[in-house]
Amino acid sequence: MNFFDRVAAVFKQQKSKQHNKYDDAASSRDQLTLGEAQLKQQAAVQKMRRGVADVSVSRQRLDLQAEDLQKALDTLAAQADKSQSAGDGAAAQTALARHHIMGGQLADLLNQRDALADQETMLIAALAQLQARVAGFNVTAETLRAAHTAARADQVIAKALADFEEIRRTPGTD
Repeated sequence: MNFFDRVAAVFKQQKSKQHNKYDDAASSRDQLTLGEAQLKQQAAVQKMRRGVADVSVSRQRLDLQAEDLQKALDTLAAQADKSQSAGDGAAAQTALARHHIMGGQLADLLNQRDALADQETMLIAALAQLQARVAGFNVTAETLRAAHTAARADQVIAKALADFEEIRRTPGTD
């Protein structure tokens, strides 16, 4: 027995029961629950998108900082060469020492940027999975709503037929 057969069986059992206001309230409550679940899932997708955007912006900032640091390193290297050419060994040593320190900072910055890029890739993959799950849930929710609507229509038709049969059987209405 597949999913739709089970849903149909449940609704057929309900068809035999008397339709009352409590059934309407329960079905409305169920539909609100599906709607609330869909809203929560959409909120989770939005939150995940913001997280991906935040990581992306942070990575881009690190890229800009790395570019600035590389320019400063190039300037220090040129300054060290210029000082060495001018015969100022102390100034050249100072520039080279700063160059060495900034080179370590650049390496750390590039490692952080690479870690953020990896995290961004991971988040994008997780976002794609979440979006696929949400889409699947939305399809299931719409299927359930359609099955519920069909079952209600079936109930109404069955009640109308039962009323018609009752009227036909009543003596004196020929």
